[in-house]
Amino acid sequence: MMLIAERMDRITFLIMRDDMEVVLDEIARQGVLHLTRIEEVDEWAETLGTIGVETLRSEYAKRRRKLTDLLEQVGCEDQMGLPVSGQATDMIDLKCLDEEIAVIESDISPTLAKKRHLTERIQELRALKDQIEALGPSGLPIGGLMKSTLLTTAIGVIDERNLERLHQLLSGVPLVLLPVGTEGKKMHIICVVLRRDRTRLDEALKQVGCVETRISKEAIDLSRRVGVDIVQNIAKLEDDLGQVRGEIAEIRRKYEGKLRELLGRVEAGLRLLAIKAYCRVTEKTCVFSGWVPTKKSQSLIEAIKHRTAGRAIIEVIEADRLISQSGGRVEVPVLLEQPSVLKPFEMLVSGYGTPAYGTIDPTVFVGITFLFMFGMMFGDVGHGLVLLVTGLIVSIKSQRWREPGKLAAYCGGASMVFGMLYGSIFGLEDVLPTLWLKPLDSIADLFKVAIGFGVIVVSLGIILNIINSIRTHAFLENFFDKSGPLIGVVYWAAVGMAIKWMIGGRSSINPALPYSLIGIPLVLFALRAPILRLMGKRRRLFPDGVATYVMESAVEILEIFMGYLANTVSFIRVAAFGLAHAGLFIAVFSLASVVASKPAGTMLSWLVLVFGNIVIILLEGLVVTIQALRLEYYEFFGKFFKGLGSRYKPAGFLKTGLVVRHEKGGE
Repeated sequence: MMLIAERMDRITFLIMRDDMEVVLDEIARQGVLHLTRIEEVDEWAETLGTIGVETLRSEYAKRRRKLTDLLEQVGCEDQMGLPVSGQATDMIDLKCLDEEIAVIESDISPTLAKKRHLTERIQELRALKDQIEALGPSGLPIGGLMKSTLLTTAIGVIDERNLERLHQLLSGVPLVLLPVGTEGKKMHIICVVLRRDRTRLDEALKQVGCVETRISKEAIDLSRRVGVDIVQNIAKLEDDLGQVRGEIAEIRRKYEGKLRELLGRVEAGLRLLAIKAYCRVTEKTCVFSGWVPTKKSQSLIEAIKHRTAGRAIIEVIEADRLISQSGGRVEVPVLLEQPSVLKPFEMLVSGYGTPAYGTIDPTVFVGITFLFMFGMMFGDVGHGLVLLVTGLIVSIKSQRWREPGKLAAYCGGASMVFGMLYGSIFGLEDVLPTLWLKPLDSIADLFKVAIGFGVIVVSLGIILNIINSIRTHAFLENFFDKSGPLIGVVYWAAVGMAIKWMIGGRSSINPALPYSLIGIPLVLFALRAPILRLMGKRRRLFPDGVATYVMESAVEILEIFMGYLANTVSFIRVAAFGLAHAGLFIAVFSLASVVASKPAGTMLSWLVLVFGNIVIILLEGLVVTIQALRLEYYEFFGKFFKGLGSRYKPAGFLKTGLVVRHEKGGE
């Protein structure tokens, strides 16, 4: 069902240790068991032993790194193993694996070594070329100067503003100072002085912040002609490197399949070892447990009994019963079966968290409310069409960005709907008929709709909180909750009286209503401690004293009033951003009309219109998305989304290989 997670059973298996391998293989093949630590529920299991798999996992991990490195070295874009099936699901023998890796390495290592040598030599020659070019067209015999016993030469980079200061610092010193090139505000210089003046030269260069360039001996001995030879040599080496890359491509075609197959088996072995880490054992038996959707429990049990020839004791406990027995301390994984059309909104819900087991999944409500808010804030047929087309392209072209692309397409559709209601297309309001209202002409009506929508969303949050409390058998505990039924009555009564007052004035409100619908529930809320004490839901009546309790209750009631007022008024931003969207169009059109009177005004005017619309789509589209999410998370989710659950992640060999639940210390 869309609104409720799949029912779960906790299954505990007690099997003979001799059957452990075949049973775990069957668990992996079935791919329905969400493994859990048995000692989390059954404390007696803490006294049992564990299977020492850490050393073997470390060895498997080393082989995985080696195989991924080989795949990377032969030029594979991704280092993914192939899915395993059949006999390949068995644990691979590490000795045989090492032998196969050694054969592959012996074949490809010479070519890879040649590639490394060529790459390193090319890098060396390019660095040498850069050093020679740094000397610039000075015409000085650099090699001779560097070897001179009478002269000393310094080559470096200074700020061009310090060149004059360097001249001043070296005044009176026989000097050749040549600027040989600039990079921005930096200047390459060559300084030649008598060897006796080297100390003064060093001090002057230090004062002007000169960074000396260390020229290698090989560069000193080279002339400009040799520099040309270096370029030719680099070109030749790059040709050789191209040939080597061709050889590596042949190697990749030859060994990629095998490497991926071995990697897939190593990864499967790691996952199987991770499954074994969940087992508790004695000398002859093995016990482990996990969660399975109720509709799949029986088939898994029958498969295990078949593989063990009936030598298995299997205990099945329904999640609801286990939660009740443990007082809610058991964490049940959540499996939500949403239709593909709701997957983008499930992504938004996941950004906040996973609904606790047994509570309502708000995805469908998020889809409706999010699109309404986005469309109302971003209503324009043209902008919506851009979002729609962009989202469709992204969702079709990219597997990774499919769901965000679909969300953008949905938002584009909502924008187009409200754009038709507003009669706006790319900001033009005289092309399409207005089916509802124009935001800037009907500000009061827009704000009323936004506030009304806010009341609906806040009320929905309260209703979902009440339903969740009933489903999780916590209605009495949540009766006095700030989002519970008691405060819900206060909120709905206040909203009703506010509407009645706006329609018929103050005289239309029966004086008894505030006392009966608001006063009585608030008195009950203030007396919640004695009431809960009488019901046995509270140990101590006033743990901090009566005066403290009265003060806390008064503050809480004030906080409730202010909180619900703020929650409802927050939805004014939906109308405000709808007005801002229309206002930005006015700014763009005004700027376009201003530049239209300038030279080349027609072209400038069109550029302003095009880039103005692009800026509105990108900037305001992002802001509107953030605001809609904020209203969902704070004003809606804050009313009922309290317990965060964990996703159902079964261990098993699937189409993409074996997967297993991730935990600290686990794979």
